[in-house]
Amino acid sequence: MSYNEDSSASGHEPWIHWFCGLKGHEMFCHVERAFIEDGFNLYGLRACVSNYSDCLDLILDRIGQEDSEDSHLTQSACTLYGLIHARYIVTTHGLDSMYNKYAVKEFGVCPLIQCNGQPVLPVGLRDEFGIDTAKVFCPKCKNVYHPPPSRSSSRASSISGSNGGGGVGAVDGAAFGTTFPHLFLMTFNNLVPEPLQPDSAYVPRVFGFRVHRSAHQGSGGGGIVGGYLGNGRRVGGSSSYAQRSIANMTSTRVAGGGSHGGNGVPMQEISNEKEEKVRGVEDSGMGAADEVVTTSPKPSKKADSGNDGEQAEEAEEEDREDCAIDKMATANEVNRKREKGDNSDRSSNSSKRQRRSIEAVT
Repeated sequence: MSYNEDSSASGHEPWIHWFCGLKGHEMFCHVERAFIEDGFNLYGLRACVSNYSDCLDLILDRIGQEDSEDSHLTQSACTLYGLIHARYIVTTHGLDSMYNKYAVKEFGVCPLIQCNGQPVLPVGLRDEFGIDTAKVFCPKCKNVYHPPPSRSSSRASSISGSNGGGGVGAVDGAAFGTTFPHLFLMTFNNLVPEPLQPDSAYVPRVFGFRVHRSAHQGSGGGGIVGGYLGNGRRVGGSSSYAQRSIANMTSTRVAGGGSHGGNGVPMQEISNEKEEKVRGVEDSGMGAADEVVTTSPKPSKKADSGNDGEQAEEAEEEDREDCAIDKMATANEVNRKREKGDNSDRSSNSSKRQRRSIEAVT
């Protein structure tokens, strides 16, 4: 705390009373003099502050504030008292002192509406000094909050400072430590409140209807009004709408484009062309009976240099189908010619037999 002589009382007021009476120090309790005088309780604190002996003498009123005009000494004394305070409030006498403050809600109440004014306890998120400011812990919702400015804003820059986002003059969390609120509730377990019910959470509503959690997901359609039509269909920039559009395009491609040949012509049209080719071969004029029509296979349709391997495979598959159809048409034509030759032979034989019969009768 940046020491302010106007905030100090007369030289007869004990230093601890003056310190705890400063604005923003309502959460501090009075540490017993006997606890401070016991060197065992202060073990390890000498290295935490400069002028340790002078600070201790100032806290214990061995020297008066008027005898020390060094503001740095007062700031160091405030830091030392905060470290002593963190050790004192976890003792039996310290817990009792904090119990009296908790009973009258001197630490404040939980800001959560569902907790219905549940008293809170001071807590520090770190045990090291100068890292974070003091917070308050709610035993009902088990959450940690920033204390009201009236209880956290201090004139003592050594007990506080511009750390932890609490602003200049915020009480340091190391003055209460990470252990105190939980040890307090373990000691006075009758003060532990019932936890919040799961159905006590606030439910956001729009015109009386519950807001679905998907409404808070990011969308490029410009909000709910621009994102939905009157019939409930999403029209603008939604990720789900885009996914559905891609799925429809994919299914259309599978149904139409997936059955295309290598050159983009539908397979149904290719098969129709092949059937017409077979019928044309069958209906064409016939030559001699023993004439065999041979067709050379069509040259392979090589894929362009820019096409990928998939298109090349489709082209080769189409070539193989064309060759098979040509062979089939050739075989049918040969069979038809053979059958026609056999019929002509039978008809000539039968005409010969008729002529012989006629000659034999005559």
